[in-house]
Formats: sequence, structure tokens, C-alpha cells
Amino acid sequence: MVDHNTFKTKKAFEKISLELIAGILAALAFIWVFAGLSNELLENELQGFDTFISNVIYNLQTPWMTNFMIFMTHAGDTYTYVVLVSILLIFLLRKQLKWEAFILLIAVLGAWGLNTVLKGLFQRERPELEHLVEVGGYSFPSGHAMVSIAAYGIMGYLLVQYLRRKGKQYWPVVLVVSLWIFLIGLSRIYLYVHYPSDVIAGYSAGGVWLLSCIYALTILNRRTERRKVNG
Repeated sequence: MVDHNTFKTKKAFEKISLELIAGILAALAFIWVFAGLSNELLENELQGFDTFISNVIYNLQTPWMTNFMIFMTHAGDTYTYVVLVSILLIFLLRKQLKWEAFILLIAVLGAWGLNTVLKGLFQRERPELEHLVEVGGYSFPSGHAMVSIAAYGIMGYLLVQYLRRKGKQYWPVVLVVSLWIFLIGLSRIYLYVHYPSDVIAGYSAGGVWLLSCIYALTILNRRTERRKVNG
């Protein structure tokens, strides 16, 4: 007879292995994109690409679109994350999900810190056009893009994991979070505060950091489960 517990364990292991492989491949793709953009930036070869993409986006400008993009860019502001992360941290700690709370904090703070370091290394000036929102600091990589994919990405991941445990559909969450992150990055180009390559580089670096945080959370939760079983 087939041991159902063994079968379930085997299927779970296979699923985790596939997810791990997919995560590694995605991380490598992000690294490759960031490395390529960094090299092109250092060799001053991004101007043609940035100009073409920027002009396409600038042609979309209308008064209502500008207001919408200002709203989206504020969704990636520091104070927005402070409010959202604080609320979610309280919720997670009340549910005794300490590792989830820890990784959420690390994902956001780590993305901020890493972005600051990278901006200091590359020191790329922002577009010379008149900015439609106030900004400061260097341009490459985009902090809004980098932090948004890390912060909203980890929030979305936690929600997806919750829905999966409940056996509910989670693809709408993936689509909405992905679109939200994309629009935050798009707003930075639309509002003249970043080059397209800044935003893509921000997504790439932030994506690597997000995947690293998800992997760390997986390891921490596995160790906790093993201790409970052996306990």
C-alpha cells in the first residue's frame, strides 16, 4: 500500500524544488539585466534607449494621466511604506508570525539601504527636464522601483501564501500587485524624474533582494516546523 504521508511529503518536496529552481533562474535574470544596464551606463551607451522609451511615455501625457501618475508615485513614497508596514507588522506579530514580520522589515529596510549604496556608487544625475514632483539624490537605480518591488512584492507574497493555505485563488493578487509595482515605476519616467534604464535597474536589483528575502523566510519557517516536529 502507498503511504499517503510519504506521498504528500514527496509532492511537497517536488513543489518546493521547482519553486526554488524558478526563483534561482529569476534571480539570475535580474542580475544579468542589472549588470548589463550598469555596464552600458558606465560606457555612456544608454542615451538612445532611454530617449526612445521616454518619448513614447511622454506622448501619453494628459492632465488626468498626470494626476494619476502623481498618485501612483506617492504610493512608492517613504511615508506610504511606513504606514503600510507598521499596520502589517502589528497584524503579523499579533498572529505570532514573527519570521514573516522580521522578513517584511528586512525586505523594506534592506531595499532602501541597498538603493542608497548603489546610487552613491553610480552617481547618475536625473533627467534635465523640469520634474513634475519634488525629488532629491541621484537617479540610478530608481529607489521607487527598487523599494516597490521589494516592499509590495513581499506583502503580496505573504498574502498569496495565506490564500494558498486556505485553498483560495491567489492569481488576482499576483496580477494586481504586479500592475501596482509596474505603475509606480512608470510614474517615475512619466514625471521626468528617472530614465527608463533607472527604473528597469531598480526592478532588477529589487527583484534579487525580494527573492533573497523570500528564500530566507522559507528556510526560517522550515527550521521552525522541524523543531515543532522534533520537539
